Amino acid sequence: MIRTTAPTGSSCCSPSADASLDEVASRELEAFVRGQDPVDVAATDWHTRREQGLSAIEEAEFQAWRAAHPAHARAWAQVDDSIRLLRSMPAERVAHLRTPRRGSPPHQTERPPQASIDTPAIGQKRRTRNDPWRSPAPSARSWWPRGFGAGVAALCGVCTMAAGIAWYQWTQPTFANTYAAEQGQRLDVPLPDGSHLTLDADTHLEVSLYRNRREVRLAHGQAMFNVAPDTARPFDVLAGPARVTVVGTRFAVRYMRDGADAGTVNVAVEDGRVKVADATIDAREQSSRQLVELSAGQGVQVSLSGQMSQVSSISPAGIAPWRQGLVRFTNTPLSDAVHELERYHATRLVIRDPEVAALRIGGSYQIGRPDIFARVLPQILPVRLVARDDGSTEVVKAR
Repeated sequence: MIRTTAPTGSSCCSPSADASLDEVASRELEAFVRGQDPVDVAATDWHTRREQGLSAIEEAEFQAWRAAHPAHARAWAQVDDSIRLLRSMPAERVAHLRTPRRGSPPHQTERPPQASIDTPAIGQKRRTRNDPWRSPAPSARSWWPRGFGAGVAALCGVCTMAAGIAWYQWTQPTFANTYAAEQGQRLDVPLPDGSHLTLDADTHLEVSLYRNRREVRLAHGQAMFNVAPDTARPFDVLAGPARVTVVGTRFAVRYMRDGADAGTVNVAVEDGRVKVADATIDAREQSSRQLVELSAGQGVQVSLSGQMSQVSSISPAGIAPWRQGLVRFTNTPLSDAVHELERYHATRLVIRDPEVAALRIGGSYQIGRPDIFARVLPQILPVRLVARDDGSTEVVKAR
């Protein structure tokens, strides 16, 4: 099962459509404005109107608004300080801001530069009244498309507002999907970045690809990751208390919310190197005990509290045996073994006796043959099988 979320920041309209790129930008800006403090919006509007020139009556209205409440005065001062700071920026910084960023959405590269950055360099002759540079800091209205509405266009006069929109777009994923492999199902997932995921049965995860990073959130289950190398975009797998970070490698992660190892995370590396860390602690505060580097043929377990086990050696054949149709148990309680097999097929095995449930079992078994598993039980454990009228089979103590 796959649930898809359309990439944020992509345009749904062709160049010939009625909704132009500027109209898309307008809608995004208006949505951004609705989330702002009305006092800040009003302060920005007054600032732009004053730069364009107020009549005596309008100036009196502005002074009355600013004096009406301390919050008005604070908002005005913040807007004024922001504009002053922007105008004091060096010419080279202004040129940098005017340069479109690689990877930005199409409508961002089509937009005019951010507000009030067309200030002439010191000593440059000011242009005529009809020239866009007729004042040291032209209003934001000069570069927004017509028909925006006075309030929305005025808000663009504050560079922090415009930068907020760009930042919002930059932090949104370019690709986001939710994947779920149900009971008995295995799911192969190719990703747009060239990576490939293989989900075992009863596995749920979310994939988000950003412009500067890649992230998978494993909610439950186990998966094999074949990550395409990209040094500019590290690949993180978040599973319970663990964060697994790579650039390019093949590794397996298991995180179950129930069963024998409920709440713990198991990581095994087949090729390359990975870093395993306690996801509940800031990376800058982690000690060597909370960060482990694994190379090919190594594995580690992260407990529910974030504690790391000793690094163990694992043969390539022992990593993600479910890919070969096997499930492996090592001193596992019988009830947990049956629960694990139920992730693939209905076993119809019932265990009611706590002593029988606690019996330990080991070995490798075929995922798709629970009948063989059941027949083996009386040969390796002191139990017998009793058929019930409802079609189930109860595992009870041997007489």
